[in-house]
Formats: sequence, structure tokens, C-alpha cells
Amino acid sequence: MLRRYALFCLSLALAATTMAPDATSWDKSALRRASAATMWDAPATRVYGAATQIPPGASHAQAGTVSSTVEDYTTHSLIVQEEIILNLLNQDRISAGLAPLTHDPALSAIARMKSQDMVDGGYFAHESPTWGKARDMLTRLGYSFRACGENIARHATVEKAQAAFMTSEGHRRNILSPNWERVGVGVVFDRNGHPDVTQLFAR
Repeated sequence: MLRRYALFCLSLALAATTMAPDATSWDKSALRRASAATMWDAPATRVYGAATQIPPGASHAQAGTVSSTVEDYTTHSLIVQEEIILNLLNQDRISAGLAPLTHDPALSAIARMKSQDMVDGGYFAHESPTWGKARDMLTRLGYSFRACGENIARHATVEKAQAAFMTSEGHRRNILSPNWERVGVGVVFDRNGHPDVTQLFAR
């Protein structure tokens, strides 16, 4: 039932977007070659607490706070949170001399499903008990890609989550990879009001 609902939600998102190809964390054309950008063989990086550094040129506001109850968050406010972290991600790329990534609504729908799955399943990891790894999830949901990457975070605010990504070598490498073409961002708040953030990259 969960998978049928997920496929229905994804079909709606796919109807609103055209998917083109993207980058190198997991590459279908290089299954036998280990990728330096891969995050699948490393344990998920937990980014609780304040980030230790904000990258030069980035404007990560640290004043944002979240309430302690899920009921305070509407669908609209969650979309705003996704827009914030998407803008911060592209600001970080621009500051590094890279082109911003194209937002793919279908990829964001899947990223949101991954965040929701982590909240519902009470886990924090790149491999989902429901969907497997990101490449498995994209394939099962019929998303066309040649390569994909994933960043996940659980933090006090989405601003702090993005700042923490940029202080972690593996996450930063995904964000600043010149190979990606598209990105999707999904934010879901847990019962304590903390955002679970998933960034999916593809080409």
C-alpha cells in the first residue's frame, strides 16, 4: 500500500517535469569502478548540533528556530524550508565558481519520501529499510538517471543543516561536484520539530 501510494505521488510529480541526465556518486556506467564521491560505502554522517564553520561567501542565517511541535508546520512552510536549503545549496555552488543546479520537482518528491521514511522508521542512514540505497529507490520509482548522490542531515534548522553539509568532506563534495545537473530537496520535521533533510543529486 505504501509503495502504491508512493508511486502515485511520484507519477504526479513526474507529470510536471522533464528529466534530463546528472553526476558521480553512483554511476551506472562505472559499476566496477569505485567513485571518490560515493557516499554509499561510508556510514551516514550525523550532523547534530551547530556547524563549526560557515563557508566563505555563503550567507547561512543562523537565527532561524523551529517550534517543538509538528502541528505548527504546514505543507506551505515545509515547501518554504525546501526552497531555503535549495537556495543555500546553489549559493554555495556559485561561491565556488560553479553553475547552480536545476531543481527537479520529481527528484524533490523522492527526496521528501526519503526524509519521511527516516522519520516514520526512526532511523538515520543512507540505506532505507523500505527503499534500500538512493540508487535503488530511484530505480524502483522509475526515475531516469545515469548517476546519483545523496546527502542527509538531521539538525535544528535547515540553515544549520546546509552549513554542516559544507563542513563535511563527503557532503561538500556532492554539493560542489561539477558533474551533477539536477537536484531535489526534501524536508520533513520529526516529532521534536527538527528537520530531516535529504538532498538528491542526479545526472
